[in-house]
Amino acid sequence: MENFLMYIGRVYQGRDSKAHRHKKNEGGSISQADHEKLTEASGIGIVTSDAEGKITSWNYAAERMFGIQSSAAIGKSMEIIIPKRFRDAHRAGLRRVAGGGSSSLIGQTVEVMAIRADGTEFPIILSLACWDSGGEMHFGAFMTDITERRAAEAKLEHRATHDQLTRLLGQKAFEHELARSLEDSACVAVFMIDLDNFKSINDSLGHPVGDTLLQSFALRLKAIAAPSWIIGRLGGDEFAIAVPIDAPLPDIQNTVDGLMRRISKTFSVDGHRLQIFASIGVAFGPTDSDNAEELIALADRAMFQAKRSGGRKVKLFDQAMRADIAARRQINDALILASKRDEWELFFQPQFDLSTRQLTGAEVLLRWRHPELGLIEPAVFMPVLETHLVAFEVGQWVLDESCRQLAAWRKTELKLPRISVNLFAAQFHAPSLKGNVMRTLAHHGLEPQDIELEITEKITLNFDRASIGPLYDLVACGVGVALDDFGTGFASLATLTRAPITQLKIDRRFVENIADDPHNRAVVAGMVAISDTLDVGLIAEGVETLEQAEQLQAMGCQIVQGFLFGKPMSAKDFEKFYFDRVACAAVA
Repeated sequence: MENFLMYIGRVYQGRDSKAHRHKKNEGGSISQADHEKLTEASGIGIVTSDAEGKITSWNYAAERMFGIQSSAAIGKSMEIIIPKRFRDAHRAGLRRVAGGGSSSLIGQTVEVMAIRADGTEFPIILSLACWDSGGEMHFGAFMTDITERRAAEAKLEHRATHDQLTRLLGQKAFEHELARSLEDSACVAVFMIDLDNFKSINDSLGHPVGDTLLQSFALRLKAIAAPSWIIGRLGGDEFAIAVPIDAPLPDIQNTVDGLMRRISKTFSVDGHRLQIFASIGVAFGPTDSDNAEELIALADRAMFQAKRSGGRKVKLFDQAMRADIAARRQINDALILASKRDEWELFFQPQFDLSTRQLTGAEVLLRWRHPELGLIEPAVFMPVLETHLVAFEVGQWVLDESCRQLAAWRKTELKLPRISVNLFAAQFHAPSLKGNVMRTLAHHGLEPQDIELEITEKITLNFDRASIGPLYDLVACGVGVALDDFGTGFASLATLTRAPITQLKIDRRFVENIADDPHNRAVVAGMVAISDTLDVGLIAEGVETLEQAEQLQAMGCQIVQGFLFGKPMSAKDFEKFYFDRVACAAVA
């Protein structure tokens, strides 16, 4: 590079004689004219200067790049293309090199800012060289304008850091900006916003309307935001706002009131007038945490509490939530050990036909037998396990162990017609649900009709028809699919059109007061009618009294499970329960 720059410098200074240039051409070397054509075609600005920084050559590419003619540039200081704030450093570098010192820029390729004739700055890639010619020091530079490249890179960076639908910050970028705000501000309030009824709007009116609604909501947030606010979309219908404030409680109340008021105003989308509501969680930094990632998690936890308490509420993160998070973390860590140490155990709850009084099957229920704490009930660990990294592994173990146990019973006199196995959402994410189920059945010598898979509304709400396709395939093979806790979610009727359900399970809360609560009876009557109309099975959970059983039977629900007929029990206890009933029936 230095030799080429030296040659370019000599060419532009006219130091090569025609005869010498002709001699070079005879030897096959490139001519001055060819050099000039080459450098101009490349678009590279080539400038040379003397030891004092006076420009000695200035090619056509440099003219275009800086907007300065060669005649106006030659003889001027190189400072005409150097932004003012860098000129002192430029002068110091010239003095050092002219005095025999070295420059860290010589021979390097660096990105710097340059300045055009009109005063605008722009980025360039710069390569420098210096050489001694006749006892005089000279400098040369290759310069490439990278304005367009930087614009393209900025566009790519924006795409990488921003949500493409709403143009708000994405999760990582929001977290990064929040971290900066925590460093600069005395207090920052983080709002986590979840749109309560967005899912039903999206499902009923379609994704294009849903996407437009999210875009409109994002614009509304931008419209009400102060310049210091940081706004992001963290996924789905979850948004986040970071607000620097002076005093947490007084300021926060005004912000919350304004947010809730603006959020609840109707939107006009594709001819529809839509109203959405929100659950909002709030956490304060650095009071609750000075770590951006953790602060988002704390606000998210408060939002979850607001949503769980019915929605359309604002919850501030408090110490009770912190204790709950700490407990969940302990459970999270312990669940990994539970899988490694084989601490899982299956319990079985019998299911009966009220008309025949015969055992029709059993629901398989997961239990955790901790070496120190003993048997841990599902309510303690299941909410954590459902979204845990080991959920798929545990779900597969439950499926396999359930089939193994049924096959083992079938080899004895325990002829259980069918088992019902609950599936985790993680098992739907796997690309081979049908394959996993069918291979497990075949491995244990069972038929598809020997098993029923229980799913929840929550699972079906988060998957489209294509992802639920394996369920249709399994049903076609003879596997049953039961919708658990029917009637307790947000879109039960929509679920019946989305998933291939073969049986509905009435939640225990509708059974509990069925004898004296007309509303519960009406709900159950409606479920019985749906079951009859769609020709799917119906089973009631939580039957604990004879009165409940009689009421259900009178209303047309024949299959039940609950403490009245048998509590969940270990495999060994289930065997005893079964054979005791067989013995009693024989005596009778």
